[in-house]
Amino acid sequence: MNPRARRDGLVIRELDGELLVYDLERHRAHCLNPTAALVFKQCDGRTSPARMARALRDSLDAPADEKWVSFALDRLAKADLLEGEAPLPAAARGLTRRDLVRRAGQVAGLTLLLPAVTSIVAPTPAEAAATCVTNCSGKAFGTPCRNSNPADCGIVCICDGGGNCTQLDGITPCP
Repeated sequence: MNPRARRDGLVIRELDGELLVYDLERHRAHCLNPTAALVFKQCDGRTSPARMARALRDSLDAPADEKWVSFALDRLAKADLLEGEAPLPAAARGLTRRDLVRRAGQVAGLTLLLPAVTSIVAPTPAEAAATCVTNCSGKAFGTPCRNSNPADCGIVCICDGGGNCTQLDGITPCP
């Protein structure tokens, strides 16, 4: 079975080669580095880990193999970004980040290309209100904001990076 990424309940934005994913159900934000993002984008239920590895090699010009893909799928599954269980090829069972780093470390700079998923929990309304802005001018994408309702801050509304306070979809203006 080929891996399938979750699409429902996620807000997905590409930013500077990385993929930002906000899980509306679990209130967690995830940043996928370019390697993990490439694997995530290919999780359509039709693409095999072997094909994903070929795409990684072509895209990164690096000796990525199915172990890299398995590592990325494991990280994506732990972040609840995949439907069901991620398939794990026999060659990758027992694989650790240390193993990948050791193998990648043989080529200068290659460790920077290892798949990485960084996750944070969204703040409570009280925590978000402590850092909430009412003017998004000059504020970075994702800065908690509110227009009129303090309860919207950071839970419903964020700055879109263009000076507007929008809902988490980055398009719809906040009330």
